[in-house]
Amino acid sequence: MHKIKNVIWKYDFSRMGRFLLSVLFNIILLNAQELPKDMKLHFAKQTVTKNPKYLQPVIDPVYKTKITRITDFKTFDNSYPRHRYSKNQPFNCNSTLIKLQTKWLIDAKTYKIIKKFPKSIHFNTSIWSHKNPNILYIFRDDGIILKYNVKNNHLQKICKIKGYDRVALGPNEGNIDTNDHYAAFACKRGEDLDIIIFDFYKRKIIKKRRFAKKWGSSYNPSWFDWISISQSGKYVIILWNKKIKDNFKSGDVKVYNTFDLSFRATLYNYGNHGDICYDSFNNEVYVQFAGKAKINAYRLKDAKSMAIHQNPEFETGASRHLSCRNYRQKGWCYISTQKNGLVLAVKLDGSGKVKYITAHNSTQQNYLKTASAVPNPDGSKILFSSDWQNRDKEVVFDYIAEKCEK
Repeated sequence: MHKIKNVIWKYDFSRMGRFLLSVLFNIILLNAQELPKDMKLHFAKQTVTKNPKYLQPVIDPVYKTKITRITDFKTFDNSYPRHRYSKNQPFNCNSTLIKLQTKWLIDAKTYKIIKKFPKSIHFNTSIWSHKNPNILYIFRDDGIILKYNVKNNHLQKICKIKGYDRVALGPNEGNIDTNDHYAAFACKRGEDLDIIIFDFYKRKIIKKRRFAKKWGSSYNPSWFDWISISQSGKYVIILWNKKIKDNFKSGDVKVYNTFDLSFRATLYNYGNHGDICYDSFNNEVYVQFAGKAKINAYRLKDAKSMAIHQNPEFETGASRHLSCRNYRQKGWCYISTQKNGLVLAVKLDGSGKVKYITAHNSTQQNYLKTASAVPNPDGSKILFSSDWQNRDKEVVFDYIAEKCEK
């Protein structure tokens, strides 16, 4: 194992003679991004260690990354707060602050609690501004959009989208573009779905399209899973559901043009855990688990697909997640796996390059215990959840993985 940049890389020289070892060692040290194409990946099994004490960092014994537990039951009012999801960025744009459940604000260097947010916004969907490190956008199901300044506690109403039973960013898996300009909302009116494009600069709706009977009768949508705008703001992606007998199952992933909401292409015929970002060639892509053990990327402009990786580590399972919230580090996607319980990153160029980060050590026995790893904007820190092999159904903590200081 050799320490390179943020992570430890491990190699399996199954088809190469020992006489190449010294040459490859020097190549790897000179350029961490160059992974020989005939090198097979080696997934080390997780090594279970004692759960780190609160705010007392330890070193992962296999991957040599620094792990810090940043939540604690007693310190956080006898609760187990965790970050929202792998597609919701907990770090602000300059990685100085962390939000948990739109309730707790944490210093992203010391990991100590700074304060609680106002009760009126607790547990609401929230997105950090991509431009101002102190601004948090709050999205309520009643259509009210708020802007909260975490520094001076000023809470400002931007607008209210009226006339709907529910207005959702996603729900749960939506984002705004990285210019803080546009968002796509899923709006319920009866059983109909309206998709609304909201312009934050003009503070008004600029486009609306109705999909009749495509929400369903329940509060949560039946006919789709989530809706989100892309990082550039040019595209809207919808993961539709399909009805099979009396049950709704994952269906097509489709992309639409933002400004007229016209259909553009079907990216894949079965949606899975995925995220929207830029690949290594500066193309906007939708990345997801595809097939039994694959990760693919689909270009939003023309739906062309690229195989990113295939490995048994990416086998099907509800506990595996994928995150591309590293919008200042294009061309990488972060994965938390179910099979061997790993957190790693894959290069979005088809080369199969991988960065190993840590083992998350979670039992994954329920959905709240899934790692749901998410990187900060530049990919230098990764936040993940784990119960550290504690099988009490409520126990879960948040951790930060980062490079070791020399």
